[in-house]
Order: sequence, then C-alpha cells, then structure tokens
Amino acid sequence: MISVIAVANISGGTYKSTTAHSLAVASVEYGKKVLLIDLDPRSELTFVLGYEKARETITDLLQGKTLSQSNDITTAERFDFIGADSRLASFNDTKALKIFLTSLAVSYDVVIIDTPAQIDSRLAMALVAADALVVPTSASIHSLRGAISTLKVDSAAKKFILAIDGFGADQAKLFENAILLDAHIPIASDIDAATSQKRSVLSTDKSSDFAEAYREAAYSLLEHLNHF
Repeated sequence: MISVIAVANISGGTYKSTTAHSLAVASVEYGKKVLLIDLDPRSELTFVLGYEKARETITDLLQGKTLSQSNDITTAERFDFIGADSRLASFNDTKALKIFLTSLAVSYDVVIIDTPAQIDSRLAMALVAADALVVPTSASIHSLRGAISTLKVDSAAKKFILAIDGFGADQAKLFENAILLDAHIPIASDIDAATSQKRSVLSTDKSSDFAEAYREAAYSLLEHLNHF
C-alpha cells in the first residue's frame, strides 16, 4: 500500500520543508521505502539536499520522462528524492502528479511532497494526488492563518495538524476538523548545521528532542495511515 503525503502551509517559515525532509528520514528509520518530492519552483529543499544539478527534475517527469533507479535519486539518508526547478512555475496540469505517481515502476510505501508556500497549481497538484495533508503549525498568527487557509483548499486527503513550538490546546480548538498528530516539535538551534551537511537533524543529532519529536510525528502519521 502506498500513501501520498502532502506537507503544506501557505505561510512561509512554518518548518514545511524541514517537516517533509524529517518525515522522510523518520519513515525510512521505520523500515519504509520513501520517495520525497520537491514540488516548489523555488527549489529550496532541492538546494538543501544538493540536487540542483540533477539530470532530471520533477518537471521532466511530469512531462512524461520515466523515473528509474539509474537516475541516481537515492540519498545518503536512504530515501529517494526528486528535485524541482524554476520551470515548474509554469506547469499547471493539476492531474499530472497523480498520473506520474500511478506510473511509478519502483514500489514505495510512502511518497512525501514538499509544496509551495502559496495557493497555486502546484499545491493543487499535490492535493489532488494526496491521501494525507500534513500542516505544520506554530502558535503565531502568521502560521495559524496559513494553516486555516491551507485546510480550506478543496481536497479529499485526510487532514493532520503537526504542532510546532508554542502550539497548544487553545490553538488546537481552531482545527477540530483535522487530526492532531501525537507529537510536538520544538525549535531546534542546530537545523542550519545539519543543512550545511545536506542532512536532517535526525541524522546529525539522532538523540535530540527535535529528532525524537519528528520520529513521534512520523509514527503517529504512519499509524493513522495503517502502515503499522
């Protein structure tokens, strides 16, 4: 069984890309075969992971090219990764990602999609394909407004809130129609240090509170999606 998970919050600075990367690493640790896709034309996750010069990006694959292991997509953290590029900004076929995922020759347990921090065709594309929508949300008004707007976008995906930093019971009341994942992500001071090594904090500081919290989030999510 494959589960497609879109990570989204239309407000920037909400740990969206960090969450997508961390969930990919944690899911691998739980024995899952994982594909992580950058669907943001700004390609920030692609840059972080060092795939800016990849021979093919998600844009090429959405246009009909075939994904294979020979494309050298497996990362040092043992998940497969497909990067983005700026050409994605002009790609508007909202059904293309779902079609691509159904054609995959490689068998994955989990596909995780990092989305743009705005409502556009790329976000719509991810939500058309997704079985689950994970919205990382802190207690800031900026983050909460983004989360509320994200959850209003039409999608059949099961909806989850991932609590970040000061998010608590008062904020949870705003999201009674979504599932609150059984984890609370603290702010980590060593994210930048991990990024400089093209790795997640789950790899560079395995026993940190941040790493353990994302493992808890991944376990909770995978459990809800019947992977355990």
